[in-house]
Amino acid sequence: MQRRFLDAMAIVQRWGKPDYFVTMTCNPYWEEITIELLPGQLPQDRPDLVARVYRAKQRSMMDLLIKGKHFGEVAAYVHLTEFQKRGLPHEHILLIMKAKSKLRTPDDYDRVISAEIPDKNKYPVLHDLVVKHMLHGPCGALKKSCPCMIDGQCRFHYPRDLCDATLQGKDSYPIYRRRDDGVRVRIRGADLDNRWVVPYNPFLLMTYNCHINVEACSSIKAVKYLFKYIYKGHDKASFAFEQDIINDGGIIDEIRQYRDARYISPPEAIYRIFGFKMFGVSPAVLQLQLHLPNMHTVAFQAYENLEDVVARPSSSKSMLTEYFGMNQKYPEARKLLYREFPEHYRWIAGNKKWQPRKNKRSQIGRLVHAHPAEGERYYLRVLLNHVRGATSFDDLKTVNGKACGSFREACEQLGLIEHDRTLDDCMTEAATFQMPTALRRLFATILVFCEATQIRQLWDKHLASMSEDYRRTQSNEAALEQMVLRDIRDLLQSMGKDIKLYGLPDLVDADGSSNFDNTEVTEERQVKVDQEHLDLFSCLNNEQLAGFNDIMDHVTNQKSQIFFVDGPGGTLGRRTCTRRCLQRSVRWV
Repeated sequence: MQRRFLDAMAIVQRWGKPDYFVTMTCNPYWEEITIELLPGQLPQDRPDLVARVYRAKQRSMMDLLIKGKHFGEVAAYVHLTEFQKRGLPHEHILLIMKAKSKLRTPDDYDRVISAEIPDKNKYPVLHDLVVKHMLHGPCGALKKSCPCMIDGQCRFHYPRDLCDATLQGKDSYPIYRRRDDGVRVRIRGADLDNRWVVPYNPFLLMTYNCHINVEACSSIKAVKYLFKYIYKGHDKASFAFEQDIINDGGIIDEIRQYRDARYISPPEAIYRIFGFKMFGVSPAVLQLQLHLPNMHTVAFQAYENLEDVVARPSSSKSMLTEYFGMNQKYPEARKLLYREFPEHYRWIAGNKKWQPRKNKRSQIGRLVHAHPAEGERYYLRVLLNHVRGATSFDDLKTVNGKACGSFREACEQLGLIEHDRTLDDCMTEAATFQMPTALRRLFATILVFCEATQIRQLWDKHLASMSEDYRRTQSNEAALEQMVLRDIRDLLQSMGKDIKLYGLPDLVDADGSSNFDNTEVTEERQVKVDQEHLDLFSCLNNEQLAGFNDIMDHVTNQKSQIFFVDGPGGTLGRRTCTRRCLQRSVRWV
């Protein structure tokens, strides 16, 4: 679901924000369904029929919107099938129109979207369909028990305000025309007017005879929330299995297992069994590989020899390295960014090469995500998003003819990332009133959460203030640095990070070794073992001792093996003794 959301946002980045948001809901009483029901059957008794008919209607409407150009020429679209809690499928469709087909004025909105009850004398069929499918509620003061009510308010904001003309909203849906024309209809015991009409397109409503909500959304600023709405995922439930065991007259809860699961209705189950597509996007999105030099993924079979795998010419190729190769060969390719490459070249996965496109069908490239905490990989991504025509990793690190030592430095030289002046000011200010212990914690927090780029410079400048408390007992500068590094290491470990990731000076032990155990491992090894545990070994008989030694030999020599310890009836204590000896011994390995 997350990958689909990112693909959709890549389309928005390329083509702009969506213009239409269409929601189509299945009508279980479509004629194609009801005529196939046996006597006494209801639509819910035939989920297979509901799924097939809905699928046919959905495909028909997509063809009308895309190929039939009902709203105009479509540049890109995303659609997703979901299922309501009561089981009926519905479709969310987002359309991005080409420039000449975009909605620009209130008259454009009125031409394709209506939010009024039509005149019954002029449009009797349309009037009946709007009354049947497109009226919300009643809710609010008319019916406070309506499911849409939350804290006394309708979560869909009905009834809407009356309005004589359509107004173009700012960072919101338009305010559609809802005139006070005196038209009222009696629905579920309440008189409803235009304030209760869900926006619709008359032609789509008459063609498909179901609830079809059509909204103009080109003016919505927070477009990512629109996509997150359609990618919100399945309905879920938490439930528990319980088994009560009666013991001495009392009920004891022996088993309590909680499960998080998604709810799948019969129509959805049938829909999936039939293999109907539930998601579609156009143009297709190609996920572009991102890796540091010689750190790309190489796939191979388990039975293959690793030396042969590495020696294969294809093992040195990746989507990114071949992009560099194309820029070396073809001058026209150098005009493109990495993410723009799939629009003009096709990736042949089997041969691991880019090939110029011969037809108009294109893809949109999406560079995989990299977090700033990943360091050089993140800065490589920044460069690929801004530098055109790079011919190698080294070429990416060359700025104005000068070779930079890292991707981060290249980003700084190009002005793509900010320097750490604000972080430096933060440390400087804190040093005036905070104790060294607090400064060390602040420094560790900056490393983990603030995406610092000039970490080494920050360290060199503020080392003196972070080590003031140690200077009373230690005058050697190298030793002082190591003491502060140990504190920083422990703080980073408590946050789940490794000090080696941040380019700080090497941390060495008193004996000159740079190998440090994890703090948790060190603490475990410092736990004292009582005499009872030491005495366990004396209770092992010859067979148990032989098994114990065999198992420990595999543990200490890191040889993979599964052992099954068994014994005849009445030897439970012996097996327990062996198990406890193994547990105590493994702790010290």
